[in-house]
Amino acid sequence: MFRNRKIIGLISTLLIVSMLVGCGEPKAPATDDEGKNESAAQETLIDTDVLVLGGGAAGLSAAIEASDEGVKVTLLEKMPMLGGSTLLSGGILYAAGSPVQERAGVEESWEDLADYWIEMAGGDIDEELVRFIAKNSGETILWLESNGVEFSEVLSKQGISPALRGHTSTTRGAGLINPLEKAANESGVEILKSTKATKLLTDPNGSVIGAEAEDKDGKKVTVNAKSVILATGGFDRNPEILEEYSPVASGQIHYVSSGNTGDGLIMAKEVGADIVSKNGVIGFRGVAENLPYTSALGGLVFVPNLYVDGNGERFTNEANHYALIYKDMATDETDAFYSIFSGENTPVEVLEEGIKDGYVFKGESIEELAKAIDVPADKLKSTIERFNELAEKGVDEDFGNAAITTVQEGTLYALKVLPATLGTFGGPRVNLKGEVLNALGEPIKGLYAAGEAANGQLYKDVYPASGTSIVSAFVLGRATGIEAAKAAK
Repeated sequence: MFRNRKIIGLISTLLIVSMLVGCGEPKAPATDDEGKNESAAQETLIDTDVLVLGGGAAGLSAAIEASDEGVKVTLLEKMPMLGGSTLLSGGILYAAGSPVQERAGVEESWEDLADYWIEMAGGDIDEELVRFIAKNSGETILWLESNGVEFSEVLSKQGISPALRGHTSTTRGAGLINPLEKAANESGVEILKSTKATKLLTDPNGSVIGAEAEDKDGKKVTVNAKSVILATGGFDRNPEILEEYSPVASGQIHYVSSGNTGDGLIMAKEVGADIVSKNGVIGFRGVAENLPYTSALGGLVFVPNLYVDGNGERFTNEANHYALIYKDMATDETDAFYSIFSGENTPVEVLEEGIKDGYVFKGESIEELAKAIDVPADKLKSTIERFNELAEKGVDEDFGNAAITTVQEGTLYALKVLPATLGTFGGPRVNLKGEVLNALGEPIKGLYAAGEAANGQLYKDVYPASGTSIVSAFVLGRATGIEAAKAAK
């Protein structure tokens, strides 16, 4: 013990002397070799077989399937946690021919599901790809169950189809992501969080051979890979890309992961990928970006009250699917609409909170409410009168709202509702193997894509049903992971 103290004292003395000497002499500049060595020390090098960029539904399923093929898999996720927009979702998958349906006694063919998706797009989509997703949707539910995902035994209707195709995780989006993260870890997938891919690496022939990335400390990460899968999500959070590929949603609020900045689209475009987009989004409606639609006030957007635009006029079927209401909003070219109601079925504290925050407006008469929301009083009055007339008839002759009820006299409220997105349409064109194609329709060797990062071929301008995006991500993620692994062997 004492000896150690003496040694420490001696070392301290020598250090002080050394520092004093160093203060008297200028330090020699680093040589080129020293600079290179320092730079290399700041860089992490990884060799793998399959590199997956993004850890949402598509990325996790691709990584698990690739690893199960017996190859080394590395997954980079730019956010501190996995899941992407799927983690924020209600955990719904739109599928047919599943074990959940079988247990519930629901007979449903994948062909009917495919036909519905194609009909909703007016046939203007990649029918072969859509049918592939539909055909494998039911088996994917089984695969998810085998990986620990638990589904409610109660199926739901989604979109405008009467079929019971809505499969809901018992714990929403987390119920999909958490079991798969566990499965990926158990499968041996190397997962690096807070690590953002910035550039794809190519060889002289244009084949993709890896990617450059940056970790949370700004340190460069280079991953050499035989196959690379883009599963980076959409581009809602990138105003420039949104304006270029989906201008219909420019300036709107978004209920998606903050990581949805179009990284995959940008990187794919840089290596010559053919980009597909039809100016569409998963359109939604909300009150404010910082107010979840799962909150008491945010949940009011789902109530089919009287909806009026900035002119005080009705413009949609209030009971319709949210994507169709969004389309009507876009067609009406209104920046917002107002949900008009008497408030007797809404807790007073919720309404008062909304008034305080500027989301809800109050009036003791139609004229007073019209002034509060800045719409023509005569227009609003005639709209309410017509709405009540139809409600008394029991038939909405104007828009077909089966849930129409009268607007009661007395104190009236208006909830300001904004157009919002739950995701985007667009990304590199892919084939059934998930291979990214160039402008000539040829695969870019070594590059694959799945999920929202590559969904431009699945939709036209209207989102067909809740759960379509997530089931597509899982189906194509799985298929792409298998194909990428085969190519890497």
